[in-house]
Amino acid sequence: MEAYQRNYLTAKIATDMYKLNPEWLSSMQRVKVDEQVERLFRVQKAILGSSEANLVSVSAFEIEAAFDKLVEGYQSHSEFKTAMQGQHLTEGQLKQVLSEELKCEKVMELISQDIPELELATAMEYFNTHQNEFSRSNVWEMSQILITVNDEFSENHRDEAWRRIHDVKKQCEYTAFGTLALKYSECPSAMSNGYLGWCEETKLYPQIAASLFDLNNGEVSEVIETELGFHLVRVHQHKGARTATFEEAYPFLQRKHEQRARQFLQKQWISQLLHSDPLCS
Repeated sequence: MEAYQRNYLTAKIATDMYKLNPEWLSSMQRVKVDEQVERLFRVQKAILGSSEANLVSVSAFEIEAAFDKLVEGYQSHSEFKTAMQGQHLTEGQLKQVLSEELKCEKVMELISQDIPELELATAMEYFNTHQNEFSRSNVWEMSQILITVNDEFSENHRDEAWRRIHDVKKQCEYTAFGTLALKYSECPSAMSNGYLGWCEETKLYPQIAASLFDLNNGEVSEVIETELGFHLVRVHQHKGARTATFEEAYPFLQRKHEQRARQFLQKQWISQLLHSDPLCS
C-alpha cells in the first residue's frame, strides 16, 4: 500500500467511524481504524485486480466531479488545501484514490445487477407479518415556546417560570408566535422561531401529545407542564395515525428487496474473490 493510499483511507475511515481527524484518535481508536484500513485496502485491491474490473472504466469527468464534491464539503478552497496537507495528500494523489474508489463502485454495481424479482406472495407475507413497519402514529407539524424550571436561576424558579410563560401566552393574542419564541423560548428551536417540524405522537411528552388533539391548525395551546418546564405549542398541520395499504408499501418492499439482494451478491462475490486470491486473503 502506497503511503498516500494509507493516508487517504485512514482519514476516510476515522471520519466514518468516529467523526474525527486521524490525529485526534485515541490509541484504541487508531488500532481499530488501522485494522479497517488494511481490510478495505485488501478488498479494493482484489476488486481492481478482478476480471470484472476490465469491463468498467472511469472517465476524467467522473473523477473531477467526485473531486469537486469533496471540495464543496469545506467552507473554502484554502481550508480544503489545508486538510489535504494535513493528510499528506497532493491533488493528483487524491484524484488517483478517487478514481480507484469509483472503479470499485462500478464493479460492485456490475456484479450485483442481476437481482431476482421479488415474488408477490413473499412481499405480501412480509407486509402482513411486519405491520408495525408500515404504520404511522399521529404526527403534528408544530412550534413551541419553552420556559424551563431550574432552581439554580431565580428567573427559572417554578413560580417565576409559571408567571413568565403565562405572560407570553397573553402576548400571543397580538404578537406572532415565532417572534415570541425567538425572544423568550429556552428551547434550541428558538433560533428557528420555535419551529420543531413534524413530531410523532410517540416521541412527544404525553402531556403535550394529549393537548394537541384539541387544537386546530394555527391555534396555540394553553400552558402545558412537563418535566422540562412550561410549554406553549402551536399546531401548523396534523396527520392522523394510519397503516399503509399493501399497494402503497409494495414500492418500499421492492427497494428493500433489491438492496438486500444486492448486498448479498456483493458480499458473496467479495468473499469468493478474497478466498481465491491468496495475496488478498
